[in-house]
Formats: sequence, structure tokens, C-alpha cells
Amino acid sequence: MQATTSLQEREVDIATAAIRLEMATDAGDNVFIWGKPGIGKTDIVHQLGKKRNRKVIIFHTNLREPVDLRGIPVPDLKTGKTRWLVPDELPQIDRDGEEGYFFLDEWNTAPQQTMAASFSLAQDNRIGDYRLPPKWRVIGAGNRVIDRAAAQRMPTPLRNKLSHIFVAPDVDAWVKWAKANGVPQQVIAFIQFRPDLLHRMPNGDENAWPSPRSITRAGKYIDIAKEHRQAMFAMNIGDDVAGELEGFVRLYESIVSLDAIIADPKNAKLPDAADIRYAVAVGLARKATRQNFGKIIQYADRLPRESKMMLIHEATARDEDLKNVKAYSDWAVANGDLIYQSNAA
Repeated sequence: MQATTSLQEREVDIATAAIRLEMATDAGDNVFIWGKPGIGKTDIVHQLGKKRNRKVIIFHTNLREPVDLRGIPVPDLKTGKTRWLVPDELPQIDRDGEEGYFFLDEWNTAPQQTMAASFSLAQDNRIGDYRLPPKWRVIGAGNRVIDRAAAQRMPTPLRNKLSHIFVAPDVDAWVKWAKANGVPQQVIAFIQFRPDLLHRMPNGDENAWPSPRSITRAGKYIDIAKEHRQAMFAMNIGDDVAGELEGFVRLYESIVSLDAIIADPKNAKLPDAADIRYAVAVGLARKATRQNFGKIIQYADRLPRESKMMLIHEATARDEDLKNVKAYSDWAVANGDLIYQSNAA
């Protein structure tokens, strides 16, 4: 019997999904992106449009009837025939440009008749009297049935007309995105410390639970009044995770001044708890400059191996120029075995 590849084995991180989405659409394929709620499927479509300077038209299929795609039948009394009046929101070159992406969001939560109406659009880039502009591509996104997100099985003929990308939550990809998009460093450090909490599907009927989308949203409330902060976290990521995030933020706020550590790295107190060590390391990595990196390295050398490597890696990943500081060169020579082990891992 021929072996089959499991869905899990085909899953990729969101960064890889973005690359493959661009490759597939450039090759002329229409694509469906599968993945759990809130992991960034919609974002990579918008990012692709921005990168290629092309318009993205969003069509929420779960809110539409077949007529919204197929159009309205209009009698032509002169010919005695019926023509279809094309919906205005479908891509049009004179208004939307020669190239772009027609994005059918939550495609597999649409009514069956609406999905059926989209068959020819997926395969032949046309529906009724309407033809998709030659350089436009159809992209769909949705959840799997096992994600309990109101998704239904996509008809086999429709599945076969699309290229498929399966996305899994990925901490490294989210951290990179979060750093580039202004997510508070306390939230980033929390997820790096508790990567299992980046995405956790609800066990029952919870309305709020952690995902890359909701964690990012919760980060907006880092600087509000403390008496309301945990409640605002909970509104987005649930009570239990909100409690953990609040505890981490309070620890982060209570640690010794990072400026005091940089001023006296040889004598500054070392934190005992792993979560505080993590917060200190992330905070120092964010504050590292060519001028103070030597002192930060002095303090890092007093930390346990894992915290030391994380601090140096985070600092140099954020600013590659820090590797040109003499203190780093000396440290790299003295700790070559640690750098090799880290790269090998």
C-alpha cells in the first residue's frame, strides 16, 4: 500500500507559507491557505499585495449568497435571452489594475451553493459572463474541520482545482514579525519564555484564547492602568493566560534597573528566578548599542549558559553591527564552543 503524507508533515511556518504563496501565484496558480484561527493567514495575503504593489480585494464568502458571485440575471428583450449582471466588486482592470489578488476569506465556511458557484472561478478564472483579468489570482483561506471553526468539508472537485498550503503556528516567525511591528517587548519576551502559549485552541466554548492575533491585540494594553490591565488581557486571551502574562509583566517591571546593570555589570545583582532572568536578558538585548555592548557582555558572562547565549543572540540578531565591537570579538573567541553548539542546535 502506498504511504500517505500526514497533514502535520506538510505544515509550514507562516514565513515559509508567504514565500510559497508568492511562488504559486507567480506561476499562475490559485491557492488555498489552511490553518488554525488567528495565525496570520490573512496577513500574508495583504503583505504579498503590499510587496508586489498589487491590490487585494477581500470577498467574505461566509456572508454571501451565490448571486453575489454569479451575478443577477437580466432579460434582454431585444434578443429574448438572459444576461448576467456582473457584481461590481469583482476585479476590473480599469479600476483595480492589471494585476492583483481576489481573496476569498473563510472560503470553506460559505454555504455549499456559494462554494459551488466559485468552482469555475477557481479553475477557469471565470464565472458566468465574468472573466477574471489574466494577471489576477484567486487566493482562499480557511480553517480545517478539526479546528472547530465552523468550517465544512470543501467539495473534492474544488479542492482539486487549487494549490494548497498548510500553515502551523511558529514562535520564531511571530517574534520576528512582532519585533518589526511594534509589539511591546514584554509580550515578546513572555511568548519566548512560554512558546506553548502562542496558540492554544479552546477546550470548550471559550470566547477568548491565545493565538498570534489575540496575543498581539492584548499587547496594546501593556501601558494602561494596572487595575484594568489583566482584565483587558483576559478579554483577548482568556483568564488563565492573562494571569500568566500579567504576572510576567509585573516581574518585568520589578526587576533591577537595566541602566543600573549596564552602569555596574560586575556587581549588579543576578536574578534568581528563570522568568526574571529571561526578562532581564531580553531587556538588555533591546538596549544594546556599540557603546554599551561591552558592559552588557560582562554582565551576560555572569548568567547561566542558556540566558547568556540568548542575550547575546538577541542583541546581535537585532543589530548585526554589534558583532563588530571588539568586546564581542573577544567574547566570541573565548566562547567559540558555545556558539558552535548553539548553531548546531
